[in-house]
Amino acid sequence: MAHIPRKQPVIVTDDYILYLEFAFKSTFIHCDCFKWNKTVKKNLLEDLQKLSQLRTEPLFAIHEIDDKKHLKFITMLGFKHFMDFIGADNKMRQLFVRNQNGT
Repeated sequence: MAHIPRKQPVIVTDDYILYLEFAFKSTFIHCDCFKWNKTVKKNLLEDLQKLSQLRTEPLFAIHEIDDKKHLKFITMLGFKHFMDFIGADNKMRQLFVRNQNGT
């Protein structure tokens, strides 16, 4: 059987790549941004909304608590705090969620 990478690119642009990762019976999103401006932000929000509308399950994002820039980014994308948890490395993290309608 072929190895399937955990992170699958689902939207690839010159400015960013959105990945989905399936783990723990949930779907996690990752984003690599290569450029940032108002147009990139608009396009990313539109792409994320389209992706969310194709899904019936929520998307989750893991947040490192001390990363204020990441917190600003995921809340701008419509993610809401869901719960705190301790990772396998014993570090406290936060789980954020975004539903189909961006809530």
